[in-house]
Order: sequence, then structure tokens, then C-alpha cells
Amino acid sequence: MIKNILFDMGGVVFIQDTAEAFRRFRAAGLDPDYYLGVYGQKDFFLDVETGRIDCGEFCRRMAEATGRGHVSYDEAQNCWLGFIKSVPADRLRYIDSLRGEYHVGLLSNTNPFIMDYMRSPAINGEGKGIQEYFDSLFLSYEMHLYKPDHAIFERALEMDGMKAEETLFIDDSLKNVKAAAEVGLQTLHVEQNEEWFAALAAALNRCRE
Repeated sequence: MIKNILFDMGGVVFIQDTAEAFRRFRAAGLDPDYYLGVYGQKDFFLDVETGRIDCGEFCRRMAEATGRGHVSYDEAQNCWLGFIKSVPADRLRYIDSLRGEYHVGLLSNTNPFIMDYMRSPAINGEGKGIQEYFDSLFLSYEMHLYKPDHAIFERALEMDGMKAEETLFIDDSLKNVKAAAEVGLQTLHVEQNEEWFAALAAALNRCRE
């Protein structure tokens, strides 16, 4: 029986636009294929998403990598926010509707540049940040852990007293879904940016049988 649901953020909660983010980083003088390639983030991009460095140090390292004297918080954040095409209010309302029957959490590889925006009322027309739609936020830079490391799933379960077999994890990354399954969670893989309401409802119904 499912009692807990954990959602990935990029490509699941918000509509992701990787091409736009790459365009912005490239315009700022970085090679996004190196830092954000298909094999995962690396160097100071990984460091900010695992909380090893803060926003100020990321900006300093970005300035160093681009050969410029200074990169502001706003410029760095603008590059990161290229990933967010939109945050559909209907998705957030659907997630919120699950609370009560289920304990609902967000489990995401992310960074403070993105979360400063996602926690703000600017994400949709309802005047609420993302934290108001979830019971818990499990964020890589706050936990100092990173999917698909098993430890981030284990730590999230421990933090909220959840059992793996009673928890459904939803992600658009197959490697993250595989890692969650290896920890014992129920899983649902969705394609990036696809509408997942029906797939989630079907998965929950199967778990009731």
C-alpha cells in the first residue's frame, strides 16, 4: 500500500527547457556540454548542487571559468532559470490534492539559484511558492547528496519516517528510477515534460489491488 509519494522536479513538476539553459550558459561564456552533459553535472556545477559551495562561490568560479572579472548572482541565476520553461499550476494543484491521503514530498537534484525562484510566489499566478504544495522538500544541495546515489533516497526515507515499500517515486530519469527501485521504493518513470496525471492514478490504483 502506498502511503508516500516523492516527485522529481525538473521535467516532472516544471516543464524543462534544457536547450534554453544551455543557450544562456553558452552566451555567458561557458561550455554547458562539459558541465551539464549527458553523463551528469561536474566540477563547480556539481559542487553547488551538492551544497559543497554556495551561490557566491559558484559566481566566483563561473567568473574564473569564463575569464571575466565578475559574475553576479542575477546573471548566474538567469542562466539556471533557463531550465524552467513553465511551472504548470494544474500540476501543483494536483500534487496538493494528494496531500492528506498521501505524504507528498519533492526529491530533487537542484541548487539555491533555482530554489530561490521556486520558493517564490513568482512561479505561477496563485501567489504561492513550491513549498506550499508539498509536505517535505528533499533537496540535493541541502542534503549534500545527489541522485542516483542510494543514500539520498535512504536519507529522505529516514528523515520522514517513511518505509521504502510504501513510497512511490516519480522521475523522468531512468537511472534515478532504477536507483530508487534498488533501495526498495515503488517507482514510476515518466517521459520528460509529459502529462503524468493518468499514469500516476493508474500506478496508485495498481498498488491498491
